[in-house]
Amino acid sequence: MSGLRERLSRLRGTEAAPAAPPPAPEAGGEWAQLGAHVETSPAGSFVMRRRTYGADSVHGKYRLSELAEHVQQLSCFHDRDAVVRIEELLFFDTETTGLGVGAGNVPFLVGIGYYSGELFIIEQLLIRNPAEEHAMLAYLQALLPRFTHIVSYNGRTFDWPILKNRYVLNRLKLDDSELLQLDLLYPSRSLWRNSLPSCRLSKVEESRLGFERVDDVPGSMAPTLYFQYLAEKDPSVLQGVFVHNEHDIVTLAALSIHFGKLLGGSDCMEVNADKDSGISLDSDPESGMGDYIDLEERYRTGLWLEKMGRSALAEQVLDKLFAILLHEAHSSASQTGTMQPSGAFTHSDQESTLLLLASFYKKKGKYPRSVELWKRWIEAKHASIALQLEPYLELAMYYEHREKNVRQALFYAEEAWAKLWRRRSLQRSDSKHAEAEEALERRIRRLKEKLQKMESPESRLNLSKTSQAKAAKPRRLKPVYVSEGLI
Repeated sequence: MSGLRERLSRLRGTEAAPAAPPPAPEAGGEWAQLGAHVETSPAGSFVMRRRTYGADSVHGKYRLSELAEHVQQLSCFHDRDAVVRIEELLFFDTETTGLGVGAGNVPFLVGIGYYSGELFIIEQLLIRNPAEEHAMLAYLQALLPRFTHIVSYNGRTFDWPILKNRYVLNRLKLDDSELLQLDLLYPSRSLWRNSLPSCRLSKVEESRLGFERVDDVPGSMAPTLYFQYLAEKDPSVLQGVFVHNEHDIVTLAALSIHFGKLLGGSDCMEVNADKDSGISLDSDPESGMGDYIDLEERYRTGLWLEKMGRSALAEQVLDKLFAILLHEAHSSASQTGTMQPSGAFTHSDQESTLLLLASFYKKKGKYPRSVELWKRWIEAKHASIALQLEPYLELAMYYEHREKNVRQALFYAEEAWAKLWRRRSLQRSDSKHAEAEEALERRIRRLKEKLQKMESPESRLNLSKTSQAKAAKPRRLKPVYVSEGLI
């Protein structure tokens, strides 16, 4: 018993010794070959690589200084009426050891970019071992109050949550309640999900910003190279990772310029009209570079501008697309009898965009435009056997319910049936086609019955009597009651 009491007393008198920070490593020249150095602070040390871009620096087709002219347009990314200042934008990207957002995924390289006067500065923070993570996070913690917006690419759901987890695990406070996220992945998908094979940042910058990376280390290789560095302690292994991350940061700035110009109405997708050759583009569509933009991308741009609150600008973009579609469909159909591209756009691009824009105008209640687009589609595809009944059915419904023209509605319904029957003779029918046939048969049968009733003598006589009775019947005035007068 006495031995236990003595041990307890010794434990009470013993205080936990404060954890000493890891010793600062010597700043040797091994990182100088990468343009980096060892950054040392009271919190510890880590590797810092700083790059500076001047006012005349160009990334693809954009000069980095152009963002100052269009940065205010980025305010519509949020509901708040927050003023966006160029010096308060923090461009942010990480390279991590994995793909998840759990505690085991460590951002071993954090890249940030910001404007300082006319300069664009990139700082890349690398930890050589887990003990240096605390110092790196402390450096970022002191830097963040200068900024109001975080510009990233999929950072809102991936990079930023991972970084916040690391602050919690290192017992550091990170107050991001006032920071607004400008994640450029979502507008990129809105515009290019059907136009580009992939919405990866490197693909977007190549096809829409005009910058092509040479001997780039893909982001998927970054964890492998980092683990190789941990094993070999050779900084040159990470050179490609640094360059890849640097390109990502600069691309975020250039992409911000691109979206800012779109939101401000700068038409960087101008299509020139030539009296002799019709519509032609300034650049080769096969190259994917320059000002080339396909028809569906124009449509997606209009929808995105309307979503971002730029309704007047969206209307201009879609009106121009409407004129282009009518010109292309009419010229190609009159020349060949089928929808063929006239040199600027592809066959499928015209076909799909005609139907997309017609559906858009239908939702907006602009039925005359929808009808014109559906008719253009039918005119250009008349000789085709492709199974696309939507324009015929839409026109049948329009003439039956809105124009009350049963004969014209029946015409388009029977055209759809003829197209369906011709297609059925060439391929085996399935349940989906059988359902379409049954629905179309019911529609044709109903329209024929309605047309017979309208054209019968009894129907004409009843219709004439009804109209005469309505004209002769005096209008009955509604009495005004005392309660209604008081109200």
